[in-house]
Amino acid sequence: MTQNNQQLWSSLMTAALVIGTLATSSSGQASVAGTADNDSDANVAIAESAPNHIANDGVTTESLTIASTEDVVKVGEYHSRTSIELSQSEAIARILPHQLDDRQAATLYIRDIPVITFLAPLDEGGSATRDDASADVKVSGSQESVVLAQASASSGVDDYAQDPVWRATAIAANLNQLYRSGVDPSSITAIWDDEGDRLVIQVGDRELIEINDITILPDTTRNPAEDALQATNRLRRLLGGAEPLGEVYGLPAPEPAPRSSYDVVLRTLSGMASWYGPGFHGNYSASGEIFDQNAMTAAHPSLPFGTQVRVTNLDTGLSVVVRINDRGPYAHGRVIDLSAGAAQVIGLVSSGVAPVSLDVLGNN
Repeated sequence: MTQNNQQLWSSLMTAALVIGTLATSSSGQASVAGTADNDSDANVAIAESAPNHIANDGVTTESLTIASTEDVVKVGEYHSRTSIELSQSEAIARILPHQLDDRQAATLYIRDIPVITFLAPLDEGGSATRDDASADVKVSGSQESVVLAQASASSGVDDYAQDPVWRATAIAANLNQLYRSGVDPSSITAIWDDEGDRLVIQVGDRELIEINDITILPDTTRNPAEDALQATNRLRRLLGGAEPLGEVYGLPAPEPAPRSSYDVVLRTLSGMASWYGPGFHGNYSASGEIFDQNAMTAAHPSLPFGTQVRVTNLDTGLSVVVRINDRGPYAHGRVIDLSAGAAQVIGLVSSGVAPVSLDVLGNN
């Protein structure tokens, strides 16, 4: 087992042993019914048969608490030797199992804000995988119950490590423990791991989660580095109000864009830029083209269609060359509206708007 899988597995074992113990006493399934109490959700503490360790300062955990509130599962750990109910105010992490693009998924919420979505991996043919041996957390909103189906006794580490609900459960339990222990939110950072070529959110010098193609921002930017940064900043804010970070530490500089054949700067403009894409993708642009939000294009109020413009984000220093194929923007003070793809290149997606300089290019 790799070092990365060991950390995830230590968290997953807390949930796995709980479900195994629960299922033995109830022929494979146990139902935890919600209460009609208006003041709090149902809170049920399920004691483990043996202590386990989660990757957080070597804390021994004796129980896993799961509380249901309609469609959401709340997960928390206790390091007391007594089975104690976890109050709603203490359990800040919640899990919502759902489907996303025909894939099993689970979204982790902190204080009702979606922070990270876990996806089932795709097989080699690009289809969503579904392992019957994986453990499911199914939530019935109408009955306010949580049904935990036991994993097969033959299931191994990889079975659980690939299941989005189990992965979300492990991280939620870890976050609840960090919150109760008074974690310093400013210690939560996003880094680039050179050795593994991967993006990691960590607490202090300890890894919390890896951001990749199956672990994404719920409202993903389709840029893993941007997803990692935004998820990190949400955790920093929600776990204690720390200031947002401006970058992923150690992230390699992007490769320079190929030189354009349009090297002569005809004129230079400046102002605020915005971006667009979702909701317009696939529609006709003002030039008559089908708008592709991933293409390097932009809308400008008056430049001729086909004009090449170098756009430089003055906040990040990043540049991209775009082709004008649409009209806009129509908001006061904005000089250009970039496609989503072009906005990603210069780091404009997260801010929404940014000051830019525009170099209108001509043939050399």
